[in-house]
Amino acid sequence: MRHKEMWEDNFQIGFWHPFGPYTGLTTDQVLDWKRSETERYGWTFWSFAYSPSADVWLRRLNEATGPIFVLCSHSLGARDPDEYRGSRLATHFSDLDESEWNAMPDPCIMKVTNPFKRRNRALAFKVRRVVALDPAVPPFKVAWYAKQEQRWRSDSSDRLPTRGEFLIRRGGSVPLRPVSALLELVSPYVQVLKREAGAVDAA
Repeated sequence: MRHKEMWEDNFQIGFWHPFGPYTGLTTDQVLDWKRSETERYGWTFWSFAYSPSADVWLRRLNEATGPIFVLCSHSLGARDPDEYRGSRLATHFSDLDESEWNAMPDPCIMKVTNPFKRRNRALAFKVRRVVALDPAVPPFKVAWYAKQEQRWRSDSSDRLPTRGEFLIRRGGSVPLRPVSALLELVSPYVQVLKREAGAVDAA
C-alpha cells in the first residue's frame, strides 16, 4: 500500500497527535528513532501525556473495523515538552486498567521516554509502522470525540483543539491542520506507561 493511500483513502478512525521536536531531537530524528525500533522489535511505544479518561477511546475503537492510524501534525512552532531531554525512561507498561504490569524491553532495543509529570504515568500509542509524509492537509474532514462530554463533535464551528491527543473519525465537518507523519497502530492501540520511583535516569 502506498503511503498516500494509507492516510487519504484508508483513514476511517484514529487519533490526532500534536507533533514537534522532542527530547532535544528534530522531528526527522524522532521519526528515524521510532522507525528503527519498529524494524528491530516489530513495534514500539510512542509516548504522550497521561490522561485518566483514555479508556473511553478504546470503547469507541472497539466499534471500528480496519486499521487504526495516528495523524501527526506539522507544527513548525511546536516546543519540545521534555525538559529532561529523554533521560527519564519508562520502566513498565500495562493495559489501561493497570491490572498487570510488564517490564519494558531493554532500552538498547526500545527507548521510551516521557517527562512523567502525572503520577509517574504516561500514555503511549502501540505502533507497528512509522511513516514520514510530505506535509499536507488531509483531503477529508472529521468529527472529534470530546471525552468529558462523551460525544462526537462534528459541526464546522467545533474546531479541533490545538493541544492534546484526540480521537477523530472521518466524515464530520471539522477541517484538519497539516500532517507530517503517520503512525499505524497495533492492538491494544493505547497503553499506560509508568516510571518506578527511584529509577535511574538514562545517561
